[in-house]
Amino acid sequence: MSSTDPARGTAVDGSAGAIADADARHALDASTGVIADADAARHAIYIDVLGKAGLWGAGYDWQFRHRFAVGAAASYYSFDGDHVTTLAPYVAAYPLERGHHRGFVQLGPTAVRRTTPSPVPEWSGMTTTRIDAELCAGYEYRNRVLVRVYAMASEGDHLAPWLGASFGWTL
Repeated sequence: MSSTDPARGTAVDGSAGAIADADARHALDASTGVIADADAARHAIYIDVLGKAGLWGAGYDWQFRHRFAVGAAASYYSFDGDHVTTLAPYVAAYPLERGHHRGFVQLGPTAVRRTTPSPVPEWSGMTTTRIDAELCAGYEYRNRVLVRVYAMASEGDHLAPWLGASFGWTL
């Protein structure tokens, strides 16, 4: 027995209907390779905790293809008198997926600017800027809300392993 889901216009008949429904949600424009369905929640905004942008960060990403996205996290905070500004753009790939659950890998540079104001008049303070490379991999749940947990490695002066989490919304 087969019926039609009026909201999506897809046939629903057991497993074949589920496959047709999944294909409809992930339809790609053949000429551009861009996700064609507005129901695909391609945009996400989030707060990053102990992750790509340091102690905390605000981020945005755009899924321009079914398995690929670009994004960035940024932050500014003051810690023990130092002022730290971070910008961490990335490219993401989603090699594993099951429904709203996905495994992901992100790779990109991280620019960190640290300013230490002078506590004495004889010293003018210090400002340093560095660019590191970051690789992270983890788990993502994406369905109106966004939850990510991941392990990452940052390579600059030395290799630094790290854990992070992101919480936000998909649009």
